[in-house]
Amino acid sequence: MQSYFMKISYCFVVFATLLLANGNVIGQRLSQKITPVVPTKLDPGSYDGTWWNRTPIRLIQTNLRETDALMNTDAYVQSMVDASANVVMLNVGGIVANYPTTLDYHFRNQFMKGDLVGDLVTKLHAKGIKVIGRFDFSKINEVYADKKPEWLYVGTNGKHVHVNGQVHTCPNGGYQQEYGFEILKEVITKYPLDGIFFNMIGYTTSDYNGTYYGICQCNNCKKRFHDETSMTLPVKADMNDPVFRRYNTFKKTTADELFYKIGDYVKKLNPRLIINTYADAGVDMIRDESSSWLTNDYEWNYSGTDHVKRVLGSYKDKTPSNVFIYFLAIPFRHIATSPNIGRVWLLGNMLNGAPLDFNVIGTLVNQDDRVFMPILNDLYGFHKKNEPLFTNLRSVSQVGLIKGSEKEYRGMIKLLSEEHVMYDIIEPSTIGGKSAPRPLQDYTTVIVGDVANMSDQLTAQLDDYVQKGGKLLVTGFSSTNDETGKPMNAIRLKSLGVLPNYELFAQTKSTYLQLSATDKKMLGTSIFKDLDLLMLYSDFMKCKPSGSAQRALKLVPSVRFGPPEKSYFTDTDITDAPGLISNVYGKGKTVFIPWRLGAQYEFKAHHGHRTLFTAALQTILQTTGNVTTDASPLIEMTHMANRNGTFEWIGMINHTGQIGASLREPVPILNTTVRFKPTKPVRILKLMRSGTSVTFTQANGWVQCIVPKVNDFDMLVAQYK
Repeated sequence: MQSYFMKISYCFVVFATLLLANGNVIGQRLSQKITPVVPTKLDPGSYDGTWWNRTPIRLIQTNLRETDALMNTDAYVQSMVDASANVVMLNVGGIVANYPTTLDYHFRNQFMKGDLVGDLVTKLHAKGIKVIGRFDFSKINEVYADKKPEWLYVGTNGKHVHVNGQVHTCPNGGYQQEYGFEILKEVITKYPLDGIFFNMIGYTTSDYNGTYYGICQCNNCKKRFHDETSMTLPVKADMNDPVFRRYNTFKKTTADELFYKIGDYVKKLNPRLIINTYADAGVDMIRDESSSWLTNDYEWNYSGTDHVKRVLGSYKDKTPSNVFIYFLAIPFRHIATSPNIGRVWLLGNMLNGAPLDFNVIGTLVNQDDRVFMPILNDLYGFHKKNEPLFTNLRSVSQVGLIKGSEKEYRGMIKLLSEEHVMYDIIEPSTIGGKSAPRPLQDYTTVIVGDVANMSDQLTAQLDDYVQKGGKLLVTGFSSTNDETGKPMNAIRLKSLGVLPNYELFAQTKSTYLQLSATDKKMLGTSIFKDLDLLMLYSDFMKCKPSGSAQRALKLVPSVRFGPPEKSYFTDTDITDAPGLISNVYGKGKTVFIPWRLGAQYEFKAHHGHRTLFTAALQTILQTTGNVTTDASPLIEMTHMANRNGTFEWIGMINHTGQIGASLREPVPILNTTVRFKPTKPVRILKLMRSGTSVTFTQANGWVQCIVPKVNDFDMLVAQYK
């Protein structure tokens, strides 16, 4: 890969310096509205006839405060029109009823005069904007909580959780199991909503300060857990405890059961309503959040991409609803996070073909920090003007990433994105299911990144995939637990070419993997010519290859690192434990890295780990794709195609501008070569952000062009002959 710095010419540096001398010219340019070149005669078709699935949604969520009942509703609606929203989410009921409820245990907004929900729904619908009603049944007002203690969550300290006049409820209590349905019935039969959203679902065990109160000990939970398992409800979270592992399954099944029950109830009242929440059970739109937190961690640049890919790659009948949370952090709800990370998160949604989604506390009109608003209007406006390009899409990816442990998963996303490997993300539980958008056999290569918990069915599916010709890259402790997290103390994937038994070498300092000349011949002599050691700061499985499997890299455990005079190791310190095993299995091939390579890259982004990843993927597994480029690693690329066969495009997100915690405007990147293999012969190429046509060559089924400049983002759109 060529360094992107080589692309920025001396002339551009001088030009940029002159621009910066004139104030905020670059910032103004990046937020200005640019008239796109709209392709003609585009017929994207319809994915499934719904208004919400694989369609160009631009959602804005306003978390209304009680005092917002005093708003000018006309100004509220006009702000949504100005922002190009076509779906609005607003508070309806639960903690506060923003309509004149007649129910005894539903707290009515004391600031409201008239009917806020009715007024807003009528006016938004008049502008062609759909409305999703927001409900929160996780808490109930203290006025009613004292009368219904059997509805409430009980911490391990035996107490209820109070916060600003609200009290936590329990999913197994009567409020969520029964009374919430009365609230839903009152609203759904009264207002022509288009959808329902549920906030803070499931077992809420912490307050807004992050204080943890433990596993709910209410009588409902104790009885239900005992009735279903004959076990006593645990009081401590401990994955080594089989009772707690069973409780984890109990939480999942009971929460899913409640949502299927809610979904059935809602659809019976109004079959046209969609359901949106933070789960996959009984819903149409799966909610997630790209947000800042009050921690020392840097923001996760790929948050938007991460959250929407995992839904699009796992479900054909559900759509992602990944929301950019505008405020800096929960304890600072009245100021905004960096506008530049917000731009990247929304672009992660948009350039993966997912809905745009944005959230504020209050309204768009009354924000105290409005810096992002021009960018919001710009991106939503671009999306609106190019709606056909975001309709009825599919990804063009030959690599599937199965989601595993969080740090391993994030490291893999970074590696794939920086190396411009087009990939989908797959939830393990959806593989082989009816709702899966693609079978495993559709992918030339599948990455299993530290997926420790696996059912026998999943291990068999992965082995079968390889047997029939697939390529598998497996890392970490994949397949060593059953699906509940119970340790099986064995590597259960047969295709990896290792014996089931292994010995754990726990993470420790000053541990390495040594590369021999033979290893380099297998992995690529030229790319490893200046590397003889790799850092290993991860738990490691000392396993034994079987059959004709090939091994590479030797474990050098915990050598001395001080004082300098003693910082060395000898041949006697080097073990035979391999750090990589390559195996042929049936018609396919596997690479097994028995440690957390992705987590290592997420931790330090070391060049040695990146080199090993590319060697495993490209040199050993011979993974190829439909896109090659000399783009900067700081350009994230996506490849989408219209299911109706009308067009395809390559999205490019500019991730420059970040220095530590500082998130500044992206630096334009010049003269990026893109070569791709289109579905059909190409008639015309256009850059939609810059509004220009692109010259290209076309030969042997490949198209090649140069993208002159990428500011914040662009879309290289190909229309066919």
